[in-house]
Amino acid sequence: MGGRAGFYGGLMNSWRAFSRIVATAIVFAAASALVPVPQAAPARAANNVANGRFVWHDLVTADVMKSRAFYGQLFGWTFEAGAGIDPGYTIIKHQGQQIGGIVPREGTNVTAQWLSYVVVADVDATAKSFERGGGRLFRGPLNARKDLRVAVVADAQGASVGLVSRGPNVRDDGAVPAVNRWLWVEYVARDPDAALSFLGESLGFEHEVGETRDAFTYYLLKTDRPRVGLFRSPWPRDSSAWLPYVRVADPARTAARVVELGGTVLVPPGPRVRNGSLAIVLDPEGAPIALQKYPFDAGATTP
Repeated sequence: MGGRAGFYGGLMNSWRAFSRIVATAIVFAAASALVPVPQAAPARAANNVANGRFVWHDLVTADVMKSRAFYGQLFGWTFEAGAGIDPGYTIIKHQGQQIGGIVPREGTNVTAQWLSYVVVADVDATAKSFERGGGRLFRGPLNARKDLRVAVVADAQGASVGLVSRGPNVRDDGAVPAVNRWLWVEYVARDPDAALSFLGESLGFEHEVGETRDAFTYYLLKTDRPRVGLFRSPWPRDSSAWLPYVRVADPARTAARVVELGGTVLVPPGPRVRNGSLAIVLDPEGAPIALQKYPFDAGATTP
């Protein structure tokens, strides 16, 4: 996924609500998340996944069945309960492929959140680099299975992320994900300069400017190819955060469906927000997620 002129402009005008919600949600997610257990693809489809690629997303939520109903109807995802290292863990599937999990979060003060996992060469060393950089280690490092090591950390700006060891997974050939699959991840930074420096040292990202418009600069973070977008949060007192994206065919129609299913639209599709190709929503439990049309042309079309 690379930079395209006109794609990034306009998002900052609508970011306030998301920033406030993530600031309160992110610590709950990282502190309570169980590790993912993605199974290796069949040998004919397996290959080593490049460092810096986001390969897994866990939903931390107080109501697993409510979340299953919502995402099942919204994206057509299916679920397999009790498939992880913990009997309460639920695997999320899209067309038979494992793409994430759901973690039950118990307690009265619960805020739902998606936690994204990035491939690193050495989970233990990377986790230590987060701690040295002023961040926190919430869980691990530990073995989710024989060939899979994981940890959950947060950087000094409060952005929580999962670390997972390099190993066989889905193909990493640069193909565009199918509709209703994970498409992209962005880092909303309280301090972009510090974030760029730290993520370069800890996760090996190089960066380049994807677009500059007025006072807004959008960065592309790369390993072998662009992996992450990064830009300054308009609310610098809040924690930074990672936001996962799902590819959809029609952001407006999908956002309307979110409301029908009990969710909330934070950032509706509109001409000032990536030419109507993006919506940011909350699921019924309050977890933020972005809906993105691809390619990023003006307006949305129905399939």
